[in-house]
Amino acid sequence: MQIKYTLITALILCSNIIFGQSIVHSNDTLPQYFGAPVEVVDKEFLREYNSLKPIVLKVYPYALGSADILDEMNHDLESIKKRRKRNKFCNQSYKELKKEYKYVFMDLYPSEGRVLIKLVSRETGMTLYNIVQTYKGQKDATMFNLMGKMWDQDIKSDYDPQKESVLEAVIADIQSGKIKFDSTAKTMNKEAYKEKQAQSKKNKKVNHKKAKELRKKKRKKKRKSNKEDAK
Repeated sequence: MQIKYTLITALILCSNIIFGQSIVHSNDTLPQYFGAPVEVVDKEFLREYNSLKPIVLKVYPYALGSADILDEMNHDLESIKKRRKRNKFCNQSYKELKKEYKYVFMDLYPSEGRVLIKLVSRETGMTLYNIVQTYKGQKDATMFNLMGKMWDQDIKSDYDPQKESVLEAVIADIQSGKIKFDSTAKTMNKEAYKEKQAQSKKNKKVNHKKAKELRKKKRKKKRKSNKEDAK
């Protein structure tokens, strides 16, 4: 059975300008403006939108790729009738995907992983749990579910566009071309992953040293100020 994709355009961020028709009556001193109501986007919405936007740009290609891969796998499985060969095909496909994307997913932050799980469910119509259960079996699905809970990830959750209005707004802006988007799912090998991790560790040390020096300067400045006040 083919995977159906649902491309939902839910919310569109509106500008602050209301375009309307100006009507001036002879007894009026000021023109009256009539226009369509404009949706007001509050500060909390914009804060969450700006927070989600870079995450979506990073992980959305993998969600779209997942939908394409599942669609292709389902098409190939239709021609395989024997259960043993179907299982072999699924296991081989899983190994190839794992080899290609293992270090990409290891490099994701927990917040990025949560968004990816939502987007995979959105694009495939299946929860991550259902996908693993269908193509790898109940045992692996249970294991992935337990691992997800350890990292505060719910792989059984369905995607609800009503509850994900901000996420839908980001996707709508991508689809309309308002946000520049590269749909290429980038890969990462073991060496690149290790190099990135080493650089991240180095940056943390540098930032920690700078923060320590800044706190030291503040304490020194405060002591000097207290001495001057005591005089």
